[in-house]
Amino acid sequence: MNTISARLNKATAIVLALFVLLTGLSISYSVKQRAETALEDRLKGLIYGILGASDIDSNQQLFVNEAEIPESRLNLSTNGLYAEIVANTGERIWQSKSTAGYIPKHTYTPIGQWLFERIDSTSSGRAHRMQLSSVWVLENDEELPFFVQVVADGDVLSGQLKRFDRTLWLTLLASAIFLLLLQRWILHKALLPLRDIGKELQNIEKGQSEALSEHVVGELKPLANSINTLISSERNRHEQYRHLLDDLAHSLKTPVSVLKNLPHNKTNQVSDAAGEIIKTETLQIQDTIQRYLQRAAMRTPAYLAKPISPAPIITRLRNSLLKIYPQVEHIDLQLEQDFKVRIADTDLYEILGNVLDNACKHGGRKIKVISNAENQSIVIEDNGAGFPPDQIAELLDRGVRADSSSEGEGIGLASASALLTAYGGMLTLDAEFKQGARVVLHFRDPTV
Repeated sequence: MNTISARLNKATAIVLALFVLLTGLSISYSVKQRAETALEDRLKGLIYGILGASDIDSNQQLFVNEAEIPESRLNLSTNGLYAEIVANTGERIWQSKSTAGYIPKHTYTPIGQWLFERIDSTSSGRAHRMQLSSVWVLENDEELPFFVQVVADGDVLSGQLKRFDRTLWLTLLASAIFLLLLQRWILHKALLPLRDIGKELQNIEKGQSEALSEHVVGELKPLANSINTLISSERNRHEQYRHLLDDLAHSLKTPVSVLKNLPHNKTNQVSDAAGEIIKTETLQIQDTIQRYLQRAAMRTPAYLAKPISPAPIITRLRNSLLKIYPQVEHIDLQLEQDFKVRIADTDLYEILGNVLDNACKHGGRKIKVISNAENQSIVIEDNGAGFPPDQIAELLDRGVRADSSSEGEGIGLASASALLTAYGGMLTLDAEFKQGARVVLHFRDPTV
């Protein structure tokens, strides 16, 4: 749904997902680096412990007192931690009782240099190795160079890091879900004033309220005041329009009365035939003025009218037109009951009445009326002569008729088109319909 709430929730979810992703990756990388640094320090300390437990025996041979080694795991087998001392010649002087999954060969480095590296080998396994190149000076000033190497299985640290990552991502995911729900609740509360205004506008459209409430939050108060001003101005304009028509009728009342009574004035030399014509025409003028005053009073476009279904009006019109035009054999109605339009019922009656009257008067014997809720349209088809393609653009002008041989003033379609346009709709004539005439009434969507 294309709403402010949906957009904010979507944006919040995207930002939160990016934040959780970047935070998780940053923490995971930092912990990994810190774990390797801690392992490096621990292995370096273990080498210092081995050197502290080492000594030279009476045969000038280097040995390690295993009881003094601070790490007891070196005396246990298959624990993933291994240590050894290798002479410069490559001969192993000492090795721990423990074993590791992968034991790399020592690397020749200068005396006193530390070497820490991670060794990845899919065939032999993974390991972290710490090595120190050192030398022991014997009593006869002879030097005994050697290498101390400690190896830790990489799978141990990798397993710990995987468990940490799993816990980290589960925790971040749970936190993200909680924060997302919290943010949705906050947005729901923050957007309540907008929803309230939307409900009040719906009540105005249904005629249940006259204006928006003045008790709104400060940010929306200018909007509410502007809408109320617009509604009031529109109603005043319609009222002024009706008053102007009343004034027009009142100003024409006296001269029309004079014309009507002119034949009865004995001082005027008016023939009986002319007097009858004047009387008839003035009565017609009075009736016309009265009729259009009534229509203007009730036909000001009701933009906030309640949505109604055209089906009952079309049914009534069909029943009436079949009696007026006996040459029409059948008016087929294919109407969707859930199809509704936002228009005053009197205006809808006139729009449909003009179009259907034209179809019965100038069309064929069969007429079809189809409503489409998806397209917000009503289609009226007949099997008559149809519309001349070269006159489509002019047929909606007042006074223009496709059939000049028939009676009528040529204002039916023009009046219906003008009234429908006033409600935001449109009347179109389909020139491509080859089986007769087709008129399409497009109505404004009542939900917008």
